Amino acid sequence: MLSFPDFIVIFFYALLMAWVGGVAKRKSRNADAYFAAGHNLPWWMAAISHHVSGYSAVVFVGFAGRAVTAGFSMWTLFSLSCFIAMMIGCLVWAPRWSRLKVMTPVEYLEARYGNSVRFLVALSGIGIKFIDLGIKLYAISVVVQTVTGWAVLPVVLVAGAITVGYVLLGGLWAAVLTDLIQFVLQLIISLIVVFLVLDNVGGWHGLWAQLPAERGAFFNAEAGIGADFWLVYLAVVIFSYNGATWGLAQRFISVADPRDTQKAALLSGFLYLLYPVVIFIPAWAAPLVLAEYFDPVSLAPVPGFDPQQTYVLMAQRMLSGLMPGLIGLLICSMFAATMSMIDSDLNALAAVFTKDVYQRNTEREWTPQTLLRVGKIVTLIFGLAVIVTGVVIAESEGAEKVFAVTVQIFGALLSPIAIPLMFGMLFRKPTARGAVLALLGGLLTYGILVQFTDDFAIYTGGEILVGLCLYFGEGWLGKRPPAKEDEVERLFDKLTS
Repeated sequence: MLSFPDFIVIFFYALLMAWVGGVAKRKSRNADAYFAAGHNLPWWMAAISHHVSGYSAVVFVGFAGRAVTAGFSMWTLFSLSCFIAMMIGCLVWAPRWSRLKVMTPVEYLEARYGNSVRFLVALSGIGIKFIDLGIKLYAISVVVQTVTGWAVLPVVLVAGAITVGYVLLGGLWAAVLTDLIQFVLQLIISLIVVFLVLDNVGGWHGLWAQLPAERGAFFNAEAGIGADFWLVYLAVVIFSYNGATWGLAQRFISVADPRDTQKAALLSGFLYLLYPVVIFIPAWAAPLVLAEYFDPVSLAPVPGFDPQQTYVLMAQRMLSGLMPGLIGLLICSMFAATMSMIDSDLNALAAVFTKDVYQRNTEREWTPQTLLRVGKIVTLIFGLAVIVTGVVIAESEGAEKVFAVTVQIFGALLSPIAIPLMFGMLFRKPTARGAVLALLGGLLTYGILVQFTDDFAIYTGGEILVGLCLYFGEGWLGKRPPAKEDEVERLFDKLTS
């Protein structure tokens, strides 16, 4: 349970967040600043924000929970995939996002394909993202419940209300500034925890010497993370972390200079390569430290124990009695992680709906202040929808649902939307028909394959393959009207200048 010093730490953290929210509000006086930081975000802030926005409590709850049995292969799955994705993105996508000079990631699709594709991609991405954000909101409730014993449902409601209110106040600047604070808080807590854990188990070599050999392997097929799973997951991560997750694309859009976006991608990539180790070490060591929750022979979790609680229990075990207030700081860091990612994605969703759906398809005069006002209303409505989704997920059944559902949504439903969005700025030939076919054909393939298999590599790999074949195949056969051809050429002149 929380002590009085823990509540003091949480109180001062709340004051700090209120001050930061006020700063963000002053910086967000028009729609461009509210949704894209005025295209004036320093590259190092974009890098840290991009890195931090890729975490949330999902990594500390779902991914760390799976790392208990999957071992080192979780670093291969998450860290190495993100690092490779950002190295590719540094050369390919990051500078292009900056050159577009748009407010949303979907906005450029009209010049590339036409308004119908822009509208379809916008609505498809918005619908899928609600589930993803609801999972993240549920994940923070697991953290708070584990530490305090409070019921999950009230935590989801309170955390959701605070998160939505914060982004409503300050837009993208609020998310970015929160990311900086989160990065510092998590770094402090994580380093303390990992130092104490390694000291407890005899160091890095002592840790792996006491665990089953397969948990130290680069891939662990027995735990569901084989080379085939990793390759398909890598493809999805390349899409997502380079812009198919709209909140991450905004970090590149908001940087003025294309060379600076490359610096941001590089720094974010190296942080992904290194930092997750300090999250996974406590999970890997959990069977040795939290022996009461694991079988003494197999070191597998005992029946009734939820592995999603592993990281928080390890941190609580290491920090308890060390210094007053550290548990409160742990909760603050976890909450900041989730608030950061939800705020980032919620801001991006509101931007896309406001700019690409509502403004583009209504016949009326739009002033900057009108656009900002509508954006805030949309943010509030979408935020309430995310809270409702979080409540539904919290009330559902199923062990390890954070990791399992996140991977399924992340991989299976994001890829068809990503193909026309990400490859549309690289290849000229594919047309609007190819974009629609890739989106619908990919989703249909997923819907069919998932009825026959629960293998992520099969249903996600299958839909990516079908989507790519339809997208590029139609591009070789189809033709655009001359006027559209000229518009696409002008777009690519901007992208490659």
